[in-house]
Amino acid sequence: MDLNSVVYVESVNSNLICCVCQTPFVDPVVIESCGHTFCKNCITQALLTRSTCPVDRSHISSVNEFRPAAKIIVNMVNELLTYCPNKNAGCTYQGQRQLLIYHLKEECMFAKLACRNEECGEMILKKDLSKHMESCKARMVKCENCEAKVQLSTLEGHKFTCPVKNIECPFCHTTRIQSEHTLHLEECPEKPVTCLHVEFGCSWEGRQCDLSDHIVSCSYEPLKGFFSMYKQRNEALEQENQQLRTNIQELNNTVDLLENQVSAMSDWLSNFTDPKGLSSNSEGQHLNSSAHDILLSGNDHIKNEIENLNFSLVDIDAIMTENMRMQEEIQSVKNICHGLRMQMHYLLMEKRGGEPSVGTTGSVVRTGLNGPIGIGRTVPPNANNSKSGHDTSLESNMRPPRSLGPESPRQEKL
Repeated sequence: MDLNSVVYVESVNSNLICCVCQTPFVDPVVIESCGHTFCKNCITQALLTRSTCPVDRSHISSVNEFRPAAKIIVNMVNELLTYCPNKNAGCTYQGQRQLLIYHLKEECMFAKLACRNEECGEMILKKDLSKHMESCKARMVKCENCEAKVQLSTLEGHKFTCPVKNIECPFCHTTRIQSEHTLHLEECPEKPVTCLHVEFGCSWEGRQCDLSDHIVSCSYEPLKGFFSMYKQRNEALEQENQQLRTNIQELNNTVDLLENQVSAMSDWLSNFTDPKGLSSNSEGQHLNSSAHDILLSGNDHIKNEIENLNFSLVDIDAIMTENMRMQEEIQSVKNICHGLRMQMHYLLMEKRGGEPSVGTTGSVVRTGLNGPIGIGRTVPPNANNSKSGHDTSLESNMRPPRSLGPESPRQEKL
């Protein structure tokens, strides 16, 4: 507390007044060299500016020249009658100055005290402190459901989130504690839901417990794989479109920048004069209009190029589809050619005298790509023994046919 600011009941003797602060002494000290008395704090601050006595200007070397004032002077200033600093608030206290601090701390009901609740911090008159504590928004109260301590200001909000508060389900009208309510809402069998394929056109709506039965009979369920692929492709197209829009925006910004540069160049050329000092405004205007026309034509050309690129992308997509179809047809033709090569190889092997596969009826079955293609009779095992020597020589003179494997050019041609 600043005792220099208190108000005194009676006028104070001038001999008890400090000549620096013009108030009664507070903690008075005496300068030994000149004998003048001052408040200790006043003379200390004065010496920071000038090391002389404020009364007679005598030199003061240091604060070591100070000594406490006589006890009678200290008692006289401490026994001066003062008003309570809270007089304007309603306190009627009058007493000695030395008892003023005790009065403010223990007795004065008009002194302002901070609320005891840490998060409040409001300054309240001491006489109203107990009433304020009962209604303070920062005081701690106990929740009636979970018995947790919360601030009065947050109690209403806590009631909505209290984990043990009973809440009724709006769908099945069952009651459970709030901590289980959120999970129940996701699994409630009476909760109204839509079909999993609603985004693709299914309009079914019903209870969550009937959803599994609907999925079994839903006409969109067998197509979910196609829908998934279709959705992924749409997302890819959206990303591609976004990238194209970004590219177009960048091109438009570039065109605007070029327009500004050409405009600035045209303005500079319009102020250009010939070597004779004559103004060439007409030529500058002609150059300006020409540059503007060139810029407009360039801009139209860029727009046409962008449109052509968009059409080209569509054509490329169609060509790629057609290419995939042609590849499938080529693969089918290759399979047919491979079957024909196998049949030719079988015929050549039979002509050379090899033994083909024999069925149960003694017939040779030659198979092609799409099933049997011919039936022939087999030669009995003892038929070779009855052959004449002429047949043997004839067979030895036969030139074996060239192998038509996969590497043969002839087979590749076939």
